[in-house]
Amino acid sequence: MVRARGLAVLIVATFVAFACGGSTGTTGSKGEIDIASDLPVSGADASSGLPTQQGAQFAVTRAATVRGYTLKFVPFDDAVNGAHDAQKGVQNVQAMLANSKVLGMVGPFNSGVAKAEIPVANQAPLAMISPSNTNECLTQSLDYCQAANGFTPTSLRPSGKNNYFRVAAPDTFQGPAMADFAIKAGPLPAGLGITKVAVWDDEETFGQGVAKNFAKEFTAKGGTVVDTKSYDPKAKKDFKDFLASAKDKGAQGIYVGATSATGGCIARGQMAGIFNPDIYYFGPDGIGDAQCLKDSGSMATDKMFATQGVSDATQNPDAKTIVDAYSAAYPGSSNLGAYTFAGYDCAALIIDAIGRAIDANGGSMPTRQQVIDALAKTSSFKGLTGVITFDANGDPTHPTLQLQQVKGGAWTFVAQFSQGG
Repeated sequence: MVRARGLAVLIVATFVAFACGGSTGTTGSKGEIDIASDLPVSGADASSGLPTQQGAQFAVTRAATVRGYTLKFVPFDDAVNGAHDAQKGVQNVQAMLANSKVLGMVGPFNSGVAKAEIPVANQAPLAMISPSNTNECLTQSLDYCQAANGFTPTSLRPSGKNNYFRVAAPDTFQGPAMADFAIKAGPLPAGLGITKVAVWDDEETFGQGVAKNFAKEFTAKGGTVVDTKSYDPKAKKDFKDFLASAKDKGAQGIYVGATSATGGCIARGQMAGIFNPDIYYFGPDGIGDAQCLKDSGSMATDKMFATQGVSDATQNPDAKTIVDAYSAAYPGSSNLGAYTFAGYDCAALIIDAIGRAIDANGGSMPTRQQVIDALAKTSSFKGLTGVITFDANGDPTHPTLQLQQVKGGAWTFVAQFSQGG
């Protein structure tokens, strides 16, 4: 698949909200079907993972049944010592597989966890649908995937069949979107008009991928990457040497390929006393959360920008009924994250696929493979975050992402971008 090259600001949202959301069956007398989730819901990742889990749970609770089967939500936490952990994710998937009632899972949240989980779920098989994974090599057979990440879509799927889907835009879109925004001059949301940046990543699958794609696009558009650095977040949380070097080389901004759990915004906080508060700091969805702002301290200013891999459902008028219902069920700003309604859509997509699989199976309980087959045929599904059709790789055919800026101590919507030709 070729990297997305055209970006267009969506002036008016045209998405139609997922209209079901209510009961898809009249009773639950035929038995129980479980929908699981695997997300980081404790520690530094909780400010992103927990609202996403709650979105998925709300979709399952709201549906209640499907074709006469009772729906049950079964959540798992893949965080260990406060951060997402791939092996914990694998253990969670194995627990799901041991429960024959689980016919699909929402998650994982992080691409590095997906890399470990996909082969396990693939052999079962079990349908996986992530609200937030963005590493392109999870689905796209690009020539650099093996060398850069140590895997390809084929190597992650020992059965030779696909069981993995996502609703988020891949890094081939997210990284370049921020690069284009950084280098293009003009009033917001046109761009920042800067030409020199420094880039660092956390050595994880997600962080390295998005940083590489940002740097590639920024350079292609005439900008200069004055310094680059990779850090193992488990070994180092002091970024001052890199920051001092970036300043000496004239960096007007820092791009970070990391998450809050891997210290993505600890570096922002350490910029105090090295850079003035006007220095730009931008990154992917991994830093677009409350933990980032906490870690940034006095440097949590309006010079911080983050992309998010899905559109903002609160900007979609047709999603208002469900958005308001969720907010009533989970009040407070801490319960609303960038991927809350992507989590909702993922669960709703599984429910829809299960319903179609039951129909194709003459009303009987479908197999896990039948659910995967139905999910793969998803076309023009009207979700809260967009109209979703999956391509042969399990990617959305028309991904949309959003740009956020820190304003008044919170991440705030600026604009949405859609893939062009």
